[in-house]
Amino acid sequence: MKPNTSTENNNNNNFKLQSELELLEFHDKFVIKSVDQAFSIDRSDGTFHKLLHGEVNLESASKVSTVFGVAGSIRLLAGTYLLVITSRKEVGTYLGYPVFRVMSLKFLSCNEGLKNLTNQQKKDEEYFQTLLRIVEETPGLYYSYETDITLNLQRRYKMADGWMRKPIWKQADPRFVWNRNILEELIENKVDEFIMPLLQGNILSMCLSGTYTFI
Repeated sequence: MKPNTSTENNNNNNFKLQSELELLEFHDKFVIKSVDQAFSIDRSDGTFHKLLHGEVNLESASKVSTVFGVAGSIRLLAGTYLLVITSRKEVGTYLGYPVFRVMSLKFLSCNEGLKNLTNQQKKDEEYFQTLLRIVEETPGLYYSYETDITLNLQRRYKMADGWMRKPIWKQADPRFVWNRNILEELIENKVDEFIMPLLQGNILSMCLSGTYTFI
């Protein structure tokens, strides 16, 4: 059945990611918190924990800042690195939904195991960290909090009713998700409310229908 794109925006049951998240830094963990959901990642071993509402004590955090999405995680020799969106810019709409460009990314280091590595492993870790800094500077990344932007109109028309109630990462075509390989651990830990698939490309034009063309 073809979705009625004229009424998609009026469906309050559609899946929507939080547009602003709190990043709480503690001596032993990072916490990513939305209005009603939260998860933590241990700074020593990168272990994920889903947190219950009210379980996070804001007052004991050493630092609280705003991030705009979680783009993935990667395990290296010394531990896990969590990739978050630290700034964004709204660049237009796709079928009535706001589309944002990533302006900056940051890896949060959960690598206290570094002290236990051999000298060679520490050198390898330093090299891997230079690669992470390159990833942080990746240009042309786009996303939406309210809908998938990897599918064109023709493919959207073929989707069954209820498709937009699925988590954004499940809506996306994995072939066009730039960060698909670093979403796996987030998916395994079932933190759907925070998983942000990114599309890499350049906006060439915007049709009257509000459809962006990417390359």
